[in-house]
Amino acid sequence: MNPLYRTALVLGLVAGAPVSVQAEEFVLEGDLSAFYASGNFVVWEPKQSARGASAAGLSMSAASTAAKPTQAISADRPTEAARPYDVIAESPLLADGTLGVEGTVETPRRAYFYVLDAVGHEGRRLAPMKGNAFILEPGWLRLHMSRPGQFYIEGGPLNDAVYNSWRRSAPFVEAQAEYQRLIRRVDGETEDERRRRVDQAAAVFDGMLTLETEGRARIATTHPDPFVRRLTLETTWLGGDWMLEAWRGLAVLTPDDPWVREKLASAEERAAKRAEERQRFAVGAGIRDFVADTLDGESVRLADVRAESTYVLLEFWASWCGPCRVEIPHMKEAYDRYRAEGFEIVSFTIDDDREDWEIASEEEQLPWPNLGMGRDAEAPLAYNVTGVPKNYLVESSTGEIVAKDLRGHHLDEKLEELLN
Repeated sequence: MNPLYRTALVLGLVAGAPVSVQAEEFVLEGDLSAFYASGNFVVWEPKQSARGASAAGLSMSAASTAAKPTQAISADRPTEAARPYDVIAESPLLADGTLGVEGTVETPRRAYFYVLDAVGHEGRRLAPMKGNAFILEPGWLRLHMSRPGQFYIEGGPLNDAVYNSWRRSAPFVEAQAEYQRLIRRVDGETEDERRRRVDQAAAVFDGMLTLETEGRARIATTHPDPFVRRLTLETTWLGGDWMLEAWRGLAVLTPDDPWVREKLASAEERAAKRAEERQRFAVGAGIRDFVADTLDGESVRLADVRAESTYVLLEFWASWCGPCRVEIPHMKEAYDRYRAEGFEIVSFTIDDDREDWEIASEEEQLPWPNLGMGRDAEAPLAYNVTGVPKNYLVESSTGEIVAKDLRGHHLDEKLEELLN
């Protein structure tokens, strides 16, 4: 076990954590009663085959701290063989909205949680938010959630180092609160006032991403423990040129680790590829055709949509992507306003679970072609989609990209310019 981790765990136990938690045991508790009336809390990770050789040799066992009624698993959930993930621990939320799962973990690593089969207090089914990553580590852990998608894990030294060092900083917490304030509609505001508010929200959100990137870069390049650096790099979803420097630094600290050498080679290859992709998908470049299916199994070709439209917005999204979901109501307004002028939208989800896609689509009621699914499908691979939301506005007749990553009223202004 990592020495930093073992020392911190012992100190935590001395400070008052339950003595029943042994060196390789974890207990994760929390209270989600503010958001969920019922549901099944699941801790999971990608299947062993998807994690690759770096996960070899790690074993995991788990049990719930609460009784598991047989009806907790829905009949339409994918079978174990069909799931793209391994369940580490799961338990139904208790009647008071609290949760408790436990298990053992020999080596700390990244894991995720979500609430499956979730029902809100108003009785609606809720799609699971899958981007809830944390470090699964031994000890007594507590989940604190201010709203779905905004949380932190208390009680673990590795979660403190990798996540909480920036996520619980005053600038980041203040930015989160300001962003939530700005995305709420204001009664009686004019269109100009709404657009200013949306621009402010976008600027604050970009600032949050900057704070996260700076925090992760600082940890991955300066932390004295190579294991913390490695976990930080493994859990980073918003990449950048700093990652190449971080992998190089880690390779110096762990010169005999073949896994690190392999990751460094991949990082150098990705850096070269990013430079090429910036040119390939720049404004003025040509769109790439693909075929995908709707939820009903109907095949749709992007070229056929172009043939019946003037401009097409190709939007990549996912059920668990908060910014994607926030943008949908505005996209619907733009669609209603400009559809008669030849404006069309094509959505493609990178969800890897069909049920998640179905639930989110039921909630959002997308009126345009709603295609999917998965990160490794033809469409996201063709467009090198490594994160969402991402979109391209295409002139249908030429297939030329005329704009990309249009959000809020910036989409309106571009359509006004092109169609009016």
